[in-house]
Amino acid sequence: MPTIITIVFLAVSLAYAILIISIYFGFKKIARQPRHSGANLAVSVIVPFHNEEGTIQHTLESILSQQTDADFEVIAINDHSTDNSHGVVSAMLASNPHLRLIEANGHGKKNALAEAVAAARHNAIITTDADCIYPQGWLDAMAATFSHEKCSLLAAPVIIAPIDSWFRKFQFADFASLVGSGIGAAGIGHPIMCNGANLMLDRLEYNKLTDPLNSKTASGDDVFLLHKMKALGAKICFTAQPETIASTLPAASVSTFLRQRMRWGGKTTGYTDTDSLTVAVLVAVESLLLCIGIAALPLLWMPALVLYLTKLIVDTLLLTAVCKQFGNRRLLWWMPFFEFMVAIYTVAVTLAAVTGIGKVKWK
Repeated sequence: MPTIITIVFLAVSLAYAILIISIYFGFKKIARQPRHSGANLAVSVIVPFHNEEGTIQHTLESILSQQTDADFEVIAINDHSTDNSHGVVSAMLASNPHLRLIEANGHGKKNALAEAVAAARHNAIITTDADCIYPQGWLDAMAATFSHEKCSLLAAPVIIAPIDSWFRKFQFADFASLVGSGIGAAGIGHPIMCNGANLMLDRLEYNKLTDPLNSKTASGDDVFLLHKMKALGAKICFTAQPETIASTLPAASVSTFLRQRMRWGGKTTGYTDTDSLTVAVLVAVESLLLCIGIAALPLLWMPALVLYLTKLIVDTLLLTAVCKQFGNRRLLWWMPFFEFMVAIYTVAVTLAAVTGIGKVKWK
C-alpha cells in the first residue's frame, strides 16, 4: 500500500509539473506578442452595477477619461441597486456625453450583461466591473489588439490593488496565478478561463450562441462565454500587455474572500469544456494529496515532500514570469507559505463546489 501511495503522489507531481511548465511557456508566448495601435473601432463599454456607490464613480471616470479618437459609449446598467449607485451615475450624465444609464429589467449580473449587450450601439463590446480601474491607453490598446488580431473574444489581465497588507499580498499572488494560468493556457492553444472585468467580444459572434452566459449558473458569465466561443470555433485572443491591465479591489475580509472563491468554484460543476475540467481535477487532486501528506506526517513525509517541492518550484517559475509582467516581484519570497495556504483553501473550495455550498448569488 505505501508503494501505491508513493506512486500516486509521484504521478500527480509529474502531471502537475508538466501542466504548469507548459502554461509557463504559453504565458511567455503571449507576453511577447507585439503591441498594436491605430485601430479605428467603435466600442461599447458595459459596466453592470449593483450597490457600488463607493467605487462606480472611480471606475467610470477611469474609462471616460481615456484619451482616444475612438467612437465609444459607456453603458452603466443598474441591477436594482438599493444604495445611491444610481444617483452617483446620474450625476455624471450631464458632463459625460459618452455615458448612458439604463435600468435592468431582470435580476442578476448575467441578465444585466445580456440586456446591455442587446442595447449597445456598437458590435465591438467590452465588459467591465464597477469596482475596477482602467489605465490610460487601455481602450485604444484593447481596440487595436481586437481589430488587428481579428478576435471574436479578447481577454485581458486583471490584478489586485492595493496590496498594503499580508492578506492583500496573498490575494495579489493568488489572483495573479489564476490570471497567469488563464493566459498561459491560451498561449498553448487551450484557453480555459478569463475575467469578465476586462473582456472584449464581437456581438455578431456572441449572437450565434445559445444562452452565451449560461444563465442557469449565478457565476461564471466570463468563463462560460469563453467555453461556448471555443466550442463554436471562434477566434479567442489573450493579451498580457501592461497598458491593458485592469486593477480591482481586494476582498475586505477572509470570509468575503472565501465566499468569492466558493462562488467561482461552484461554477465548475457546470463545465463541459474538457481542458477546463482536466485542469480543475488535476489541481484539486494535487492540493488534496498535499493536505493528506501533511496530515499524515511522518508516515508520508517523502512523497509529500516531493509533491510540495515540485509544486513550489513550478508555481514559483510561473508566478515569477507573471509578476515580472504585472509588477510586484517582491512578493515571491513568501511562496513557501503561499503554497500551503492555497492548497488548504483549494480543498475547501472544491468541497464547497461538490456539495453545492459554493452555488451563491451575485452580490
